[in-house]
Amino acid sequence: MNRPSINREGADSGRARRVIILSVILLLILAVRLFQIQVLASGGYLRLSLDNQFREIRIPAPRGMILDRQGHPLAANKAACEVSVSVRALDRDRDVITALAEILDCREDMIRERLERARQEHRPRAVIERDLLREQILILEERLMELPGVHLQDWPLRTYPNERLAAHLLGYVGEVSDSEVDTDSFDPRAYRLGDNIGRMGVEKTYEPLLRGTDGKELILVNARGAQLSTVEFLPPVAGNRLYLTLDLNLTAELDSALAFWGAGAGVVLNVETGEILAAASRPAFDPNQLVGGIPTAVWERLTNNPDKPLFNRVSMATYSPGSIFKPLVSLKSLSEGIVTPETRLRTCLGGLRLGRRTFRCWEPNGHGRVGLIGALEQSCDVYYYQVGEMLGVDNIAEQARAFGLGSASGADLDSEARGLIPDTRWYDNRYGEGKWTTGHVWNVAIGQGEVLVSCLQMARVYAALANGGYLVTPRLRHHVEDENGDTYIPFSPNRGRRRIDLDPDELAVVKLGMEAVLYGENGTARGSKLRDFRMAGKTGTVQNPHGLEHAWFSGYAPAENPEIAIAIIVEHGQHGSDVAPIFRQLVNSYFNLGKRPIRRGPREPEAPTEEGE
Repeated sequence: MNRPSINREGADSGRARRVIILSVILLLILAVRLFQIQVLASGGYLRLSLDNQFREIRIPAPRGMILDRQGHPLAANKAACEVSVSVRALDRDRDVITALAEILDCREDMIRERLERARQEHRPRAVIERDLLREQILILEERLMELPGVHLQDWPLRTYPNERLAAHLLGYVGEVSDSEVDTDSFDPRAYRLGDNIGRMGVEKTYEPLLRGTDGKELILVNARGAQLSTVEFLPPVAGNRLYLTLDLNLTAELDSALAFWGAGAGVVLNVETGEILAAASRPAFDPNQLVGGIPTAVWERLTNNPDKPLFNRVSMATYSPGSIFKPLVSLKSLSEGIVTPETRLRTCLGGLRLGRRTFRCWEPNGHGRVGLIGALEQSCDVYYYQVGEMLGVDNIAEQARAFGLGSASGADLDSEARGLIPDTRWYDNRYGEGKWTTGHVWNVAIGQGEVLVSCLQMARVYAALANGGYLVTPRLRHHVEDENGDTYIPFSPNRGRRRIDLDPDELAVVKLGMEAVLYGENGTARGSKLRDFRMAGKTGTVQNPHGLEHAWFSGYAPAENPEIAIAIIVEHGQHGSDVAPIFRQLVNSYFNLGKRPIRRGPREPEAPTEEGE
């Protein structure tokens, strides 16, 4: 009769044990979890807590200034104020968007779009406006406590005080792309979304020197994201100051002359050091319009412009050199014994027949029988047709390449065209072995046909002619100073010089011919001479399949002990003699001669000649 009671007691006792065991297990789990949270993971939760309590704001470092050789600013910074918003704070308080749109006089949709982009790119803040008006700054400062998550920050906005002047050399800065961002790096010089980076020219070439080191500010905020106080402040370190070899005033003189003509380029080099004293490409653009984000309308206007204002005609555009190539052919003909200074070849009657075709001289009435100096002075094409045939295309190519043509000069530019110097192998590959003619060689001998050079390359060639046969490396960097004004990278005057094997007596003959271009009775640029200051140079006119001929002038000054070499190309300028006054004007300015410069406009259009000048 007592067994059921005993069984119930056993069952209750087993149930109690199971409950106790389960409770112990739960307590153990809870204890392990508490240990994990309070001990093992305490650092992570502490960081989350601090993240809710503090905001770290990066302070952009001022970009290093770019200055000309006298210290005139070419690229500087101006104080600007930007407004940004915390993505997390605005997720909690959407009314801030409405208030911010009203203050900034912009659409709420625009703010939401920038917030969404920041969210997608995992950025804690979104920049809404980078250059606030003074009135907007005052209003935002007054209402900052009632706008949680909104932050005002001063930052250095890149500016180019001379606008279009030297724009292709200086370049511009633009916002970094996703591939250039390193969000995981703790390096204060690492790029973050919204940073600027050099996109062209000197800004791109010397980006590592110009970029500074960002600072930071640690701010205490309340639960709504409103700023309370600054906890820590590390100031930014500005980038280095970059001094260029450019002379601002001489560059402005060159740029003004080219702008008068329309399209072209010019370079002034120091013949001993390769310093680029002046350079200009026209048409140009205003880099101030491209800083940071480029408005779509501005970019389309620049890229769709048929005149290509973004194209750097100084180093990237290539043209046939025309008759400014003839001094190199002259040197090779002397060194190979093809001619002497007294050699007279077949009489120039205005052209020379080859098979069924007559190759014209630029002078329809001809130049008669001339020697080498006279051929240079008057730029006789018939003389060089004959010399070119005797030399052959490979000899001409060898001489041109010795002067650096057909390859990049090594200048500290972000891009440079190599040009083209054809030889037998090139013509065989292009036309087939034996399928090209002597006419191709004749054209090469007068700097036409397939020969392609840049303005910078020809300035380098004439610097080598002027200095006795040293090929210099063009350079824009003069020296670099740190933020304290101490020299960081000094100027090195003899960097990159290479000796060309030239006979001094043969070079002297060619230089006499180039001097006669300006001072000879029949010189093609005699109208641009300075009577009491001797110069030397060469005119050139190049056929253009798209319109009027292009005009060249290259030379150096003074004729004795030269200091500067100059190359100028004017698109559709027609005659080298018409752009020679730019050469005179630059010499006049550089040497401060006090002479009234010649200014000429383009001639009335004339029918282009078949060949030559």
